[in-house]
Amino acid sequence: MSTLKLSGCSQSSSMRPSIRAARRGWVFMKAWMTALGGGVSLAALGFPALAQTVGNPPVAASAGIEDIIVTARREQESLQTTPVAVTAVGAEFMKQSQVGDIADLQRSAPSLTIATGAPSASGFAFVAIRGQGSLSAGVAVDPAVAMYIDGVYIARPSQALVDLQDIARVEVLRGPQGTLFGRNTTGGAVNIISEDPVGHVEGSVRVELGNYDYRSAGATLNLPIQGDDLALRMTYNYRERGGYGQNIAIDRDANDLKSHFLRGKLRWNPAGGPWSVTLAGDYSHQKDAGQLVALGGLNMTTSAIPAALRTAMAGYLHTKDNWYDTAGTGYADASQKPFNATEAYGGSVTVDGEVGSAKLKAITAYRYSNATGFIDLDATPIPILATESGYLSRAWSQEFQLSGDLGSRLDWIAGAYYSRETGVEYSVSQTFGFAGGPSSVNDADVKNVTAGIFAQANYQIADGLHATAGLRWTWDKRQVVLHNLRNAAAGPDATLPSGLPNCAVSVDSAGGPCNQTQVARFDYPAWTLGVDYQVAPELFVYGKTSRASKSGGWNLRLGSIPAFAPETVRDVEVGLKSGLFDNRVRFNVALFHTWLKNTQRVAAAFVGGTQTTYLVNAGNAKIYGAEFELTARPWTGMEVRGNLALLHGAYDKGTFTENQMAGGVPVVVDRSDEPFLQIPKRQVSIGATQSLGTAAGELSLHADYSYISSQYFFTSTLAAGASPAAISQTAIGNRLGRIPGYGLLNARVGLAIEGTGLEAAVFARNLAGKKYLTRSFANLYATPIGVSTDYVGDPMTWGGSLTYRF
Repeated sequence: MSTLKLSGCSQSSSMRPSIRAARRGWVFMKAWMTALGGGVSLAALGFPALAQTVGNPPVAASAGIEDIIVTARREQESLQTTPVAVTAVGAEFMKQSQVGDIADLQRSAPSLTIATGAPSASGFAFVAIRGQGSLSAGVAVDPAVAMYIDGVYIARPSQALVDLQDIARVEVLRGPQGTLFGRNTTGGAVNIISEDPVGHVEGSVRVELGNYDYRSAGATLNLPIQGDDLALRMTYNYRERGGYGQNIAIDRDANDLKSHFLRGKLRWNPAGGPWSVTLAGDYSHQKDAGQLVALGGLNMTTSAIPAALRTAMAGYLHTKDNWYDTAGTGYADASQKPFNATEAYGGSVTVDGEVGSAKLKAITAYRYSNATGFIDLDATPIPILATESGYLSRAWSQEFQLSGDLGSRLDWIAGAYYSRETGVEYSVSQTFGFAGGPSSVNDADVKNVTAGIFAQANYQIADGLHATAGLRWTWDKRQVVLHNLRNAAAGPDATLPSGLPNCAVSVDSAGGPCNQTQVARFDYPAWTLGVDYQVAPELFVYGKTSRASKSGGWNLRLGSIPAFAPETVRDVEVGLKSGLFDNRVRFNVALFHTWLKNTQRVAAAFVGGTQTTYLVNAGNAKIYGAEFELTARPWTGMEVRGNLALLHGAYDKGTFTENQMAGGVPVVVDRSDEPFLQIPKRQVSIGATQSLGTAAGELSLHADYSYISSQYFFTSTLAAGASPAAISQTAIGNRLGRIPGYGLLNARVGLAIEGTGLEAAVFARNLAGKKYLTRSFANLYATPIGVSTDYVGDPMTWGGSLTYRF
């Protein structure tokens, strides 16, 4: 369970002369930060008069901000003295800000973007931090941002949209990770910590109702089984709603939802001693009747679609007037309609104890996920491109950590990690079904094996001054067995009318037709070096540099598409963390510069008469930016939280990549003028909660606003010598690959009724009714397919809830 303290980290009153000298430099920065904090105190949402109407104490009586204890470096330490860029949000913040799943976290941390929707199944969350992410849902592709639940690595984005129920806190770590966490990642990590069982009876029951036939019910129960030694905690949540949109072609909802979520934890800690064992398990199931997608663009010059059909399709182009309509019908023979279903579950055993003077932790875990779905990517009744796909993953992992102190100045942690994931990925795509076009099959068995060893040490050079060094080495094995076909209707041994064999892969010497085994092995280091300094009790500064990589591997689409190499990241980061006005204002800053080598990204191709997408190494790039976080308690009962990110990403000049396939032959192009993907230039969030004492109980008033500027989800560059028509169509496709910026306003009002354990609340999301997109898929526009897909964001929703806590 999260520990909260009422003051910041203490500092000895007898500071060395070097610290006193550095503190004089802090005076200048403190002056303008004082003005900032004072401005917040006077102006935040204009609430002072409201606070006084119920006889609350004056501003001077405001309490300081609780010190949040985080485990971002695998040990408990204050958020304000952790020398990494990390945002931590607790249960109360998530309740007031209506953070119900991972996608909602985008409003909570700077430089964090989360795209939902996919050109396959819907139950995916594509997480990026500081512009480093992965838009591929493939089982053979590692994410750039790692997801952990109670220390267990979640390998697939299909497991990411879990309900955030009964959560102690969520930590968002920005920048390369590798020397402390189970998996090495280039972008960062999202660390979810659920509530632990405790030695007394407690729990809650909650029901919610809202528009779009929304209803939800959840319960949490904590039971001590043997005093404080053994306790059990269970959480269940059910959600259901009608569709946010309408499929006008088949007269049914789109983007509806029905989901179940269950978590259980059993913790044994005999006599409160150093040894404990925690068994944890969770289960999630979600389904819907198809994604809310729309025809974002149509290439009226493509010869692959007859002119009369192009004219008919143009009537379904996405506009403000039909914003929440879709019209995809599925295969040409109506044998399948849009749907999605995701099932995910897992279990873990965590052992904590002491071996001599060292602390030991062992985490053994299993994760399973199966995401299936069917999507009509042109979103019209005309059968241009429809795809059914599935992503199955089974993963075992084992991690050991050993930590301790050597004397009073040096603390250390070392460990080892191993995981073995097996899975299946398939897709059946019907292209140009109106002309009897074939349905191609991509089908592959996947095995991913990862092993790593890591160590990190922190040394106290002087009072308040520490140095950190960490090293990790990772070994990856990536194996795939392809069974791909050009035509689903023909047998593996068939020869197509084109003269091509139906197998889209070569044949193993020891295997049957349409079996191709490919194996790749990689190993690479990750490291971190840093220094941090407690300049004054209210000021902490740090600087660090890191390196990390994510694995290369094999593309599973068709047989002629090449493998991709590991992506490597190096960065430099400096940061400042401060607390002012008796810790009533907290202001943190991080500045960073990142260099990427062999960056991995999705490209599109039309190979052998079949449309496909695949992963390539798109050359080298750089990303830099600044992140600001503010928390303030200007008067009693008021808390203001805000963050701002300014980001820039670009490919290096002269960077080349083999990003296009013309008849199976790579085409070399220069991407240096392309925008970088999933990186907004500006991202800002501000929220405020005012708690008021009334005769009926505590009233809480909350509002928050978040804005994210435009993002690209697809760009392409042609090789030199391309025709003017091709250049024009590519430029249009690139514009369609960009989604405009948007801002969302949310609000919540709650009343905790005195002495009853009851809280009643009303809430609203997207209060201004903003029409926005969460993603675009323009990969198909400049190909013969000629379409671009919009993924539509949620409309305004509202409702009420009643919660009983005991």
